[in-house]
Amino acid sequence: MTFTDSFLTTSIGSFPHLDERGVLPLILRDFPHIPFWPQLPKRLFLEGMVAQYSEGFPSLKLDEKDQRLWVDTSSGFDEEVERFYQAMEREEIESFRISEDYARGLRLLKDLSQEEVRKKIKYIKGQVTGPITFGLALTDQEKRPIFYDSTLREILISHLSFKARWLEKRFHDLFPGIPTIIFFDEPGLSAFGSAFSGLNQEDVTLSLNECFSAVGGLKGVHCCGNTDWSLLLSTKLDILSFDAYGYLENLSLYPRELKTFLERGGILAWGLIPTSEDIQKEDARSLVKRFRIGVEILSKEGIDPVLLERAILTPSCGTASLSIPLAERVCHLTAEVSKRLIET
Repeated sequence: MTFTDSFLTTSIGSFPHLDERGVLPLILRDFPHIPFWPQLPKRLFLEGMVAQYSEGFPSLKLDEKDQRLWVDTSSGFDEEVERFYQAMEREEIESFRISEDYARGLRLLKDLSQEEVRKKIKYIKGQVTGPITFGLALTDQEKRPIFYDSTLREILISHLSFKARWLEKRFHDLFPGIPTIIFFDEPGLSAFGSAFSGLNQEDVTLSLNECFSAVGGLKGVHCCGNTDWSLLLSTKLDILSFDAYGYLENLSLYPRELKTFLERGGILAWGLIPTSEDIQKEDARSLVKRFRIGVEILSKEGIDPVLLERAILTPSCGTASLSIPLAERVCHLTAEVSKRLIET
């Protein structure tokens, strides 16, 4: 699938709202070409980044009162794993559905599929927590991250892959003929390469590529911190979503890998609009200037500016940590920066 547009907008996913209906006007106004379903982590513990995609994981234990979840392998684990793999082998994608208890924002897909809205849509976007972040945050009964257990890591890769497949099928059912984008959100990759991380490159690359292989449309990774960008650029992803407001110069340290990625058709999703208190000191003009400076920095490293402008624009991260007025300002500025870049 080829992406040829410039400066279309989308969002990372999370919002501070308690009701998905409050987010719908923002999506319709500011993200009409690549709409998405919103995540509402303040609404309920089940909408948290890991809990939201944990539904159906073998031997999962959930304590909503104390806001905890973990995998208990001490009893009945083998039987649950057998049922899990049988559902996979039978291609029972519906067994891996994301229910509205865990993702109330999915209700908005029906609103977005209405004819008046749908005719503006060029891509439909969804998000799944990536295998590294999921596997580092979810632990077993001994509080060990499941990513470091080879058996549990294999299960989590399959689990998230089928979640992505279910989501993509949902899109195809509601938006026939419209291309899909699935982001795997990976803030946990910020830990890669640190002295406190036991991650190795082979496990990370294999885990990501297996998840990507489950996706038929465009697949991307969102990482809102700094990481070893050469690792991500060497995977099979189509879209690299990064915090361009805070980490563009870090990305510029990998010009060879970035050039190869863009020349093979890869897309940068520039997280140009800050989702911190910095949003109060920026406006559309300052952010357009920031984008132009970013293009100049990367062009000096031998990157073709034409390839850099074949870009998606996004907030730098989710907006759930902001107040609702600031989250709405982030959305408005994303759309305004897009408009100005398209017109110049």
